[in-house]
Amino acid sequence: MSLLKKEAAVGWDPDPEFWSANRAERRLVDGYELVAFDLPAVNGFPTEIGWELFGGPDCSALIATGQATTFDAAKTAAEAALAAHTR
Repeated sequence: MSLLKKEAAVGWDPDPEFWSANRAERRLVDGYELVAFDLPAVNGFPTEIGWELFGGPDCSALIATGQATTFDAAKTAAEAALAAHTR
């Protein structure tokens, strides 16, 4: 089991900057930022659950993004994207 997986349960924190989300959490790992979010349906757009991976000197460069079926799956997918990116 990787170190990333061992830390997964305790490494995510609420993301108050993502105020429009039903739920959003972020995680900082070795110079990368992982974000998981659950956006409500708005103005005809459906609910969206997804994730993003950022890197760069100030974690502002979007490296990868995707959708998920559950919030926990979004966090797991973001962690998998980080693991694949840092191999």
